[in-house]
Amino acid sequence: MTTMKKDIRIFTISVALATIALTGCSRFQEEDLFEESAALRIEHNSEKLQDILVNAPEGWVIQYYTGRGVSVFEGFNLFAKFERGGKVTMAGNHRFLRNGNAGKYTEASSLYELIREDGLVLAFNTWNDILTPFVDPVAPWAAPKQLLKDGAGMQGDQNLVVKSMSENELVLRGERYDALIHMVKADRDWQTYIQDTETMKDRITNKTIDSYYITAEEDTLFCVGIKNGRYRISDRVDNPLKVDSVSCCFTPYGFRNEWKDTLAGHFFQEFKLNEENTALINEDGTVKIIATWDNYIVNVRSTTWNFDMEDFSDEQKALLQQIDAELAAFNKNYSLAKVGLGRSTGNGAVKGLVIAFYTNTAKTKTNTAGISLTTKRSAYGQMQISYSDEEKLDGNLANIGKKSNVEPAVRLFAATLSGTYNIVPDDYFLPTECELHAVEGEKEYHLK
Repeated sequence: MTTMKKDIRIFTISVALATIALTGCSRFQEEDLFEESAALRIEHNSEKLQDILVNAPEGWVIQYYTGRGVSVFEGFNLFAKFERGGKVTMAGNHRFLRNGNAGKYTEASSLYELIREDGLVLAFNTWNDILTPFVDPVAPWAAPKQLLKDGAGMQGDQNLVVKSMSENELVLRGERYDALIHMVKADRDWQTYIQDTETMKDRITNKTIDSYYITAEEDTLFCVGIKNGRYRISDRVDNPLKVDSVSCCFTPYGFRNEWKDTLAGHFFQEFKLNEENTALINEDGTVKIIATWDNYIVNVRSTTWNFDMEDFSDEQKALLQQIDAELAAFNKNYSLAKVGLGRSTGNGAVKGLVIAFYTNTAKTKTNTAGISLTTKRSAYGQMQISYSDEEKLDGNLANIGKKSNVEPAVRLFAATLSGTYNIVPDDYFLPTECELHAVEGEKEYHLK
């Protein structure tokens, strides 16, 4: 009995020691295998990134931004073509190019490196005339003075941490200043890309209309200044509670913001012009950017929209004939030229119905007279025209009315325009003509 217990104890101890030995060996092998896997993973990703970089016949478009939170610079389209061995050729035409090249298409070659740290870093580690002005501690003369302190320059990065990669797009982050940078495989030669991008920018932005609605479901934001590549976005047009600054890069299809944002639970970052040329649409079609073209038409302070006279009813045409006769009664050289919505040029100018008339028999000189009307935006794409008997005359019409019966005819004509109209513009970003369709009734007018 004693011998059996002893044998059992010896067997148990032996099994325990063997188990410890096996466990220790197994743990050591797993740790060693994990370390090898991590190193291999970084190496394989480096090889994959190298292949992606060089396998781009037209190179890459770098949508480049300076430091996050600076909010004083637009996004910049830079271009790069990578070669094995560490050479990169870059190009651009941005406003911070030096040596007299600002705004001019310029190419420059330098070196790049794929650094293996905790992840991968794409490093442009030698001077390049295209990229380095953003990184140089000495900011260019055009940079805002507040960025000149502490040697920060424009707060650009030349070491870019790779966040994600695919065959056609890389997402990177500035290692020091944290800007988010996209690299998109170019689908055309660089100068054509620049030209096509400028054409699109001119198509969707202009000095006349540079404010937009951002809509998703029932929610609406308002933004101003997209043309500058850095726009202000707010919760409403008047007295906004919060205003943010957003930088973007233009593309041949529209534009792309540096960071994603949300509206009504929908993400948006990149916008492209839709096939109807009426709006810019986000990635999944849930968010739209619409220019405030309707305000431009409705607000007739600076632009006169002339009616196509053939659109008027028989009653309206008869009133215009009466107005023409009264102009001639005041001065035999005067005759009706056209009528429109705008701002008159006479003393005490008014906003509303504008009567343009010739002032000589040769019909080479014109002047205007006007009576005020209220034109306002009643809903998106709608205009409301209102008239009351209290509307004021400008100096020219009041003067003509002293020696003719033109005022009653003008008032009667102005009253016929009252109503609410749906507006159909010829261009949803900068209209030059539009049609008005009465919401109630059959009145239709063409303005140009």
